[in-house]
Amino acid sequence: MKVFLTGATGYIGSVVAEKLLARGHKVLGLARNEAAETKLRERGIEPLRGDLKDVESLKRGATVTDATIHTAFIHDFSDYDGAVQTENAAIAAFADALTGTNKPFIATTGSGFLGDTREATADEYFPYDRNSPFYSRGESEQDILKLSQKGIRSVVLRLPFFVYGRGGSSFVPFMIGQAQAAGAANYVGAGNERVSVVHVEDAADLYILALETSTAKNLYNVSAEIASFKSLNEAIARLLDIKSKGISAEEAQKQFGAMFGFLSINNQLSAEKAQRELGWKAKANMTITDDIENGSYRNLTN
Repeated sequence: MKVFLTGATGYIGSVVAEKLLARGHKVLGLARNEAAETKLRERGIEPLRGDLKDVESLKRGATVTDATIHTAFIHDFSDYDGAVQTENAAIAAFADALTGTNKPFIATTGSGFLGDTREATADEYFPYDRNSPFYSRGESEQDILKLSQKGIRSVVLRLPFFVYGRGGSSFVPFMIGQAQAAGAANYVGAGNERVSVVHVEDAADLYILALETSTAKNLYNVSAEIASFKSLNEAIARLLDIKSKGISAEEAQKQFGAMFGFLSINNQLSAEKAQRELGWKAKANMTITDDIENGSYRNLTN
């Protein structure tokens, strides 16, 4: 197939592109600028100039390809509502281009809008937290799922907070940087809150399965292991040769800023549905704590 991929130069999207090419698919990648176009061409990807705010470019990409994988999102936590508005406009553009085609449309959300799952491990039917500051993206998730009513094979992959590996992710480099600045790997309270984790290559494998499995539909949680914030920070402490300790919520809010809401709650997902329906299995040979201490994140300390 020829696949239109948003986020093709990003952390997750670049690995998805790599896996698509390895499977013999052709990739049309969204490129914001000339530098992105060059980067894509060097990797054997055909670029399409545009961005998430250029809805006509999104429509063109979806129209001229056999399937669309949408991994891009504007991770601006200072204007989260604005990022979601851009996402909603992008979804509407894809809907316009794909209605009645039965083409696969594989989109991405995150688990933040589930809020604190406490002791539960959330499946795909776990209720959204209407008080979550990220609730608006949950509404976007529902809009994507409703596209199946318009003759689109819509699939949503709901990623956990921690996608790790290859020295990337949103949260691991942030936490390492915070620990370096503070001189200690700090966590909130006792650090017992637990979150789902998946290696970026395992996550990318699931995008490929969702694309190539004609029966794949609706929503799939993505999770390979569970880790506590204490264990994550202890691994960072060993990496940096500093201490790890709990601090008060008030202190953590000051230190972590907009990230505090992610780094202070339980957020555990069950990926049993993806395993059962798509045959997905995590294959990473390093846990997240191993990778922090002895793997791809060591380069961040240089």
